[in-house]
Amino acid sequence: MALRERWLARLSLVEQTQDMLARLRLMLTQERMGMCEVLGECAGEGKDGMPARFIETARLIRSEPLMDLHAAYAQAAEKIRVAGESKAEKKVVEQLFSEMGVGTAAMREQAVAACLRRLKPIAQEAARKAELGSRLCVQLGLLGGVMLGIVLW
Repeated sequence: MALRERWLARLSLVEQTQDMLARLRLMLTQERMGMCEVLGECAGEGKDGMPARFIETARLIRSEPLMDLHAAYAQAAEKIRVAGESKAEKKVVEQLFSEMGVGTAAMREQAVAACLRRLKPIAQEAARKAELGSRLCVQLGLLGGVMLGIVLW
C-alpha cells in the first residue's frame, strides 16, 4: 500500500506541475507581467510541492534582482524538497528555468510548451505505474483475504 501511495503521489505531482506550466504558458502569451508576478500567479494558493517552489523562486528574484532565473530556481529547489519528484521531472523543470531566463515573452512561451511536451511521457508513465500498482494492491489484498478465510475455516 505504501508503494501504491508513492506512485499516486508522484502522479499527482506530475499532474500538478503540468497544470502550473499550462497556466504559466497562458499567462506568458496573454499578459505582460513580470516574471515574479507570473510565477506567483501560476502557483496560486499552493503551500507545498511545486507551487511552494515557484513562490520561493519569485521571492528570491524579488529579494535579489540581479540573480538570474535559473539560479533562483536552483536555490528554491534545494530549499524546498518535493516528495515523489524523480530526477527526470527535476531535470525537465530545471531546463525550463534555464531557457526562460533569456529571450522574449514568445521565446519563454515556447520554452514552456517544450517543457510540457517533455513532461507528457513522464506523466503517462506515472499514470501507468499508479494504475498498475492500484490493481496489484487490490488483487493482493483479495488474495490475502481469501487465504486468511481458508486458514480460519
